[in-house]
Amino acid sequence: MNYSQRLKAARKHAKLTQAELSKAVGITQTSISDLETGKSASSTFGASIARICGVSALWLETGEGSMTEQGQNPANARSNDLGSNETINIEGLPAPLAQKIKSYRNLVDVPRYDVEGSMGPGSEPPDINMVVEHMSLDANWVRQNLTYTKLENLKLISGRGDSMAPTIRSGDAVLVDAGVTTVEDDAIYFFLMRGKLQIKRIQRGLDGLTIISDNGQYPPIEVPGDREADITVLAQIIYWWTGRSF
Repeated sequence: MNYSQRLKAARKHAKLTQAELSKAVGITQTSISDLETGKSASSTFGASIARICGVSALWLETGEGSMTEQGQNPANARSNDLGSNETINIEGLPAPLAQKIKSYRNLVDVPRYDVEGSMGPGSEPPDINMVVEHMSLDANWVRQNLTYTKLENLKLISGRGDSMAPTIRSGDAVLVDAGVTTVEDDAIYFFLMRGKLQIKRIQRGLDGLTIISDNGQYPPIEVPGDREADITVLAQIIYWWTGRSF
């Protein structure tokens, strides 16, 4: 079952029309129709769609796991999405516990920037880092599936080019942790090199770094230890929307 078929199954599971689902998510009915017919790729609103339909966000995006989690009721999911007037009385509770309850979030809103990391020769940094939209992720999914420094450091950008294929494809939405600004582990990073934005795998060696493209057509780049200052790490890539994490 591909993404389009899973989306249609999720909507029918929730007993929603395309118009009702599009209104609940905050996008056009045409967008839903295009997703269900395969005219558009998986949506950055996938987590919101999954929550509203009462299905697993992981299942909707990747087909992995079961369609529903713990028998979740779609009506309850929609109610939680719209907010509840129920509050928890924190008066008299120990301060750390009261703060934890007060700051608890069901959703994590991640800003998506109009920034593209090149998976090729490099791209010019934009004059202004503009937020173009937000992706709402289920907070429990974030905590269970991602490793990050702080929620506030999670950002979305796009990848362009084929040098990281088949791991990351051109146009994929890429989730980064902006709290990581040094190469401590072998991982995929978003970085600035010679004035160009890049997304590549970086490995640390005994005397310097090796920049690696997953596409074998691109040779690795050796960066001696005394030239590491030429690379400015902006973030570590922690997830991308082909359904694979790193």
